[in-house]
Amino acid sequence: MTTTALKWLKSCSLALAAIIAAYLLAALAGSLLPANRQWQSPADGIELFIETNGVHTGIVMPLRNPVQDWTGLIRPEHLADPSRYGSHVLVGWGHEGVYRNTRLWTDLRARDALSAIFGSSKVLIHVHHLNYPQSYPHYRRRLIVSDAEYRQIAAAIEAKFVLDGQGRSQPSRGYGRDDLFYRSRGHYNAFYTCNNWTSDVLQQAGIRTGRWTPFQGGVMRWVAESPK
Repeated sequence: MTTTALKWLKSCSLALAAIIAAYLLAALAGSLLPANRQWQSPADGIELFIETNGVHTGIVMPLRNPVQDWTGLIRPEHLADPSRYGSHVLVGWGHEGVYRNTRLWTDLRARDALSAIFGSSKVLIHVHHLNYPQSYPHYRRRLIVSDAEYRQIAAAIEAKFVLDGQGRSQPSRGYGRDDLFYRSRGHYNAFYTCNNWTSDVLQQAGIRTGRWTPFQGGVMRWVAESPK
């Protein structure tokens, strides 16, 4: 390799390192700056949870309550085993390739990473069925919201479902017998990730969260366990 080529390679490497460092610093700053700073959890309201698997975050909601009934969009017959239909659902949104193939960071494939970084409209809603979930400090934190706040959260999530000509959601296989993916709308990229989506849904409902949270830690730091 020529001296010129080596210099060019070194310059490219330094530029890439600088871009990555700037992104990580921006992610840290965005996750530390609160939106809806004055928000307070109501003393009495609807119990939700925010959950992470270390990569993706999502919102755990009751399958039905007086404010929102998800049973029209999320049906037991969508599951290979309808007995796994739960009392609650964990709902997340993200890049199709990353979602289907990356349960852990070690599973991440280069082509999925590049597609996610540069942007793709191939996105999915992930729905995992749960039965009477409990809070766990490290990965599932309880959050109490008002009826009005939950109504806004539900409306934002419902709007992401792509429906067929008969107004039905469009499921496809998930990781196992108790979860599914659904066709969705939106555009995923390095600046709007699955974790940005979680924070964005909460932020639009007026709930305190980080201003820009591309990583799961930035979401979870703002979910203080609501008192029981």
